[in-house]
Amino acid sequence: MPLSRRHTAAFRVLLGLALVVASWAALSPNPIPLPEGAQMDKWAHLATYVVLAMLVDFSWPDRGFDPPKWAILLGYGIAIELAQSQIPNRMLSPADVLANGAGISLYAFVLLRTLRASGLR
Repeated sequence: MPLSRRHTAAFRVLLGLALVVASWAALSPNPIPLPEGAQMDKWAHLATYVVLAMLVDFSWPDRGFDPPKWAILLGYGIAIELAQSQIPNRMLSPADVLANGAGISLYAFVLLRTLRASGLR
């Protein structure tokens, strides 16, 4: 199902808002408390990057989910981690970058295929 210009514009607005919220959450000196549980921080990273990947993909649907889209999202994640290393109460975490990449991959290899099979993308 092709997306109209209005839909892609809406997804771009949602992407912008998601990036603002994700950046604020990642760069705030006081991390957002997460529910108790094993590796909840990594699950939060994975979920965030699944959503960001979908929003990037739907914002520019004519290109498909190609390597430049992956690279931009991973670059954003790495930049956030580098910035966190300069903020009190925060630290650079290679495991977070790995979780970000896992979220992008989950979208690319599972969710996107499911959306295509159902005719939603």
